[in-house]
Amino acid sequence: MLRLVTFLAISMPFAAFSQDAAEVEVAREILRSLQGPSFAKGREYCGFIGYDATGTLRASEPWPGTQASCYSEIPDNFAATASYHTHGDFDMGFINELPSDIDVESDAALRINGYVSTPGGRLWFIDSEKREVRQICSVGCLPVAPGYYKAADGPIAMRYSFEELIDKVTN
Repeated sequence: MLRLVTFLAISMPFAAFSQDAAEVEVAREILRSLQGPSFAKGREYCGFIGYDATGTLRASEPWPGTQASCYSEIPDNFAATASYHTHGDFDMGFINELPSDIDVESDAALRINGYVSTPGGRLWFIDSEKREVRQICSVGCLPVAPGYYKAADGPIAMRYSFEELIDKVTN
């Protein structure tokens, strides 16, 4: 398995892979564990999912961000397949329940997919190849922020193309 990781890291860095059940479970667990601290501190936490030097699929250590952004570096000897980040605490001044266009563009630039958790407890998948976002699970499937107001962002679809996402967040 070590050769596979080396091959991925050298020959196909940051290649977007299809969503699979093992990767979704890693994303769900790391984001579930970060929801509480993200709400309590009012900040995003972010990192990467991929294969370490032993060939194990795992999440990298989370990095703390700000209220509305987060930056993390891909660890050494790590073949990243996806990013992950929380959306912090609920705030009426933000569109909390959707990935942003910047989230999609950032993952596409790295040629990886992404996972986003929201204050309402949604889990989103960012498909960077198709440039679309899809809900893996809806409100309450992950911990929910104490002040969460479900109607704040209006109706939320299960899937958005990049263009539909931009229309939703700008209107």
